[in-house]
Amino acid sequence: MKRLIAFGTLVVLVIGAVFVGVNLPNLTSDDNATTAATPIVPVSTATITQRTIESTEEFDGTLGYAGEGVIIAAMSGTYTDLPEEGDVLTLGDPIYEVDGTNTSYLMYGKRPAYRPLDIDSSNGPDIKQLEASLYQIGFPNTLGKSFKPDWNFKAKTEEAVEKWQKRTNQERDGRIEMGEVTFVPSDVRITQVLPELGSRAQAGQVLAYTSGTDLVVTLDLEADRRDILSLNDQVDVELPDGTDVAGVVKEISSVAQTLQGSSEPTVEVTIKLADVGAVGDLDGAEVEVSVVRETRQDVLTVPVDALLALREGGYALEMVAEDGSTYLVAADVGLFDDRGVEVSGNFSAGDPVVVPA
Repeated sequence: MKRLIAFGTLVVLVIGAVFVGVNLPNLTSDDNATTAATPIVPVSTATITQRTIESTEEFDGTLGYAGEGVIIAAMSGTYTDLPEEGDVLTLGDPIYEVDGTNTSYLMYGKRPAYRPLDIDSSNGPDIKQLEASLYQIGFPNTLGKSFKPDWNFKAKTEEAVEKWQKRTNQERDGRIEMGEVTFVPSDVRITQVLPELGSRAQAGQVLAYTSGTDLVVTLDLEADRRDILSLNDQVDVELPDGTDVAGVVKEISSVAQTLQGSSEPTVEVTIKLADVGAVGDLDGAEVEVSVVRETRQDVLTVPVDALLALREGGYALEMVAEDGSTYLVAADVGLFDDRGVEVSGNFSAGDPVVVPA
């Protein structure tokens, strides 16, 4: 027979047999105790325990910021202020400046700015975006606390624009010029700035590339194993410093792609972290994602190296009698985890078993 050594969930047979003077082929889980030969290596004992065991699978993941986008310049002139890589811009923040006086501010909206807006503007969804942003920035008293954004640039909209312009030291004319507002769907993080300070700004040029502000984990899962994970599955993420952070599967791409250097198509999985604060500044760091595949409640477990692989097949435990003698009992093997292996047979929780010293 051979004693087992485990690394993670893998089981490796140790070369070299320990022979006993019994008819091992007849050993079953119902057999009576069988006297074992004296071990040829020093041994110690462990106790059979009863606990919950989980079968997990591990994947390599990468920390990063979710989403991609761009900011398009809408003013001409000379760049006199620009964002920096890593900046997080939120509602009402200045984004860039031209000619020392004209600043573009971030407001929320999926439709890009495409015209000046004032009291004479025709109705449109860009007006609704402007009104909603002004309300959130802090002008409910001007617009009315029961105000609901619509497509109409009203007198109250003009008044709110004037108050916002006063707060941001702009000319108070109640009119939004092209470029004065840049609509983006949500807060953004600057990942790359293209122009240099002092360079010429041209309307329509890409000013910066952006990401979202949520730090997430992404991993590439083989497309043929897509069913391993589902939306809202709970996972464990191990950071480079060994810290564990809980996560939940928030997105699984429906499109498979083949990564460079690989022949296997994969789908991208996005995991949201429960405690982003625990991550710190680890953008781009490699992490390990653990997924529970199966759970068994209240089962008997032993250290993996307590298992004896029988030459004729199957496994046994070397039990310790009250007088100190040892005997073999057949064991059926179940799930493995990093603490041991599930076993069943003619033994109970608390029984001592032999393990290598």
